[in-house]
Amino acid sequence: MGEIVLYGKGKGGKGIDDPSKRIARRTIDYGSDVVRWLYDCLSPRATGRHLQGHYSYTRDLVPPFATPQQPYDAICPRFVHAAANKTRAPVNVVHWFPHGRRLLSGTQTGEMTIWNGLQFHFENILQAHNAGIRAMQWNPEENILVSGDQLGIIKFWDQYIYNFQTFQGHKEAICDITVSPTGLKFCSCADDSHAKVWDLRTGEEERAFTGHGWDVKCCHWHPTKGLVATGSKDSQIKLWDPRASEAITTIYCHNNTVSKVQWSPHGQFLASASRDQMVMLMDIRTMSVRRVFKGHQKEVTSICWHPEQEALLASGGHDANLHFWDTFGSSAPLESVIGAHEGPIWSLSWHPLGHLLVSGSNDYSTRFWSRARPGDDSFTDILPKKVALGANEAPIVIPDDMHVGTVFESGVFADPPGPYVPPPPEADANAEAIAAELSAELQKPRSGLSVGEGAERKDLFDTSDFDAEEGRPIAKPDASAKGGDLGGTDAAAAAAGTAAAQQVSPPAGAAAPGAGVTASEST
Repeated sequence: MGEIVLYGKGKGGKGIDDPSKRIARRTIDYGSDVVRWLYDCLSPRATGRHLQGHYSYTRDLVPPFATPQQPYDAICPRFVHAAANKTRAPVNVVHWFPHGRRLLSGTQTGEMTIWNGLQFHFENILQAHNAGIRAMQWNPEENILVSGDQLGIIKFWDQYIYNFQTFQGHKEAICDITVSPTGLKFCSCADDSHAKVWDLRTGEEERAFTGHGWDVKCCHWHPTKGLVATGSKDSQIKLWDPRASEAITTIYCHNNTVSKVQWSPHGQFLASASRDQMVMLMDIRTMSVRRVFKGHQKEVTSICWHPEQEALLASGGHDANLHFWDTFGSSAPLESVIGAHEGPIWSLSWHPLGHLLVSGSNDYSTRFWSRARPGDDSFTDILPKKVALGANEAPIVIPDDMHVGTVFESGVFADPPGPYVPPPPEADANAEAIAAELSAELQKPRSGLSVGEGAERKDLFDTSDFDAEEGRPIAKPDASAKGGDLGGTDAAAAAAGTAAAQQVSPPAGAAAPGAGVTASEST
């Protein structure tokens, strides 16, 4: 932990002694470790130092290359700092400058950001590509940077990050770039099912590796020999001679897409990561699988060898977890950082000295990890809090009278709909009384609106209106048929119909009903 003091006077005329001008910033300085190691090497009475579990022994730490037989002393699980751009975009690739003082990060928007390697603050940013940056690699002379983007464009940059050459390398998105140990050639692969070898001095294509049956996702040049390893979406790993266009051998060890391949620092082992959630370690001397590392819950998206320890390998996955593996030990991870990021870890890069590890993730952040200090108990306690709402808090209980829970049960928060279940009827003490009153009301006779009421009442079979139009005499209904409601008996309606029928005149030539009856009776 270092304290950075801002020198000079600001707008208010305050000097460096003003407490408001002091900014506490975390600093990881490797100078003290190197000085301690040089002192022990030059001192004739130097003896081995035994670290104790207290922070006061931090000054006795030595660089990772000083303890090659102790890979656990080189792992970097301790969170230091999280850096993010103002323009929020996934970080696809991170890469250290050769001198280790600065870090480069490439984002999905094509921006290239430079971060300070000691205090981890922002230094510079430039729009390097018109599409997402997918790969970056320095040449061994450390004066040329090769980068590729999602449009298949390859660019050359000098040590001052000045672009001096641009050309179309592939028709599809570039997935990986690797430079030869001589610095004269480099290889690139893309989603067009083949890899290409280029001349770094002229930028011209020399040959293409056309042996994979699907997209080539990764490639890596051997650190000392003319040997290139490629991994593809067809689950195969092929080894190529850069002077020929045919594969030397094909390795079948994965069951899904090979997302990353990388040679060890001395070139003895080849590590590969795949979507089958496994990391394979192969020995090229015997062409066999030496170790199978299983620890990720989802696909493994990035791996990186320690620059000084061939026994240490770091891997990051789509499950946002970070694992450290001992390639000479057991298949269980040396240390794991669960939830190192809030999204998939796309890239990992060790500091050239090996005391820092940087990870780039889909959560828009670049995070720095350091070695544990004497006295640290847990690495998860110092992890930054999750940005997501309520990620670190206990669930909040909301009273029912606020009806807030219905908001999180609808729209994008809703679960898949199930079968409809009608709500149970609510019990009512007056339900029976209301039902009885309604039944009695329905049984009462009701007045009609179409037949009139009182003296003007007319039944359904009353034809008095039509008789009046035809000039016929209208017979008044009997008093017994008069009623004040529609619910009268059928006798009233029959009496009205009979009275109307008697008023109808018989046709000509027909005898009156009364006359016929009188004659028969007299006879």
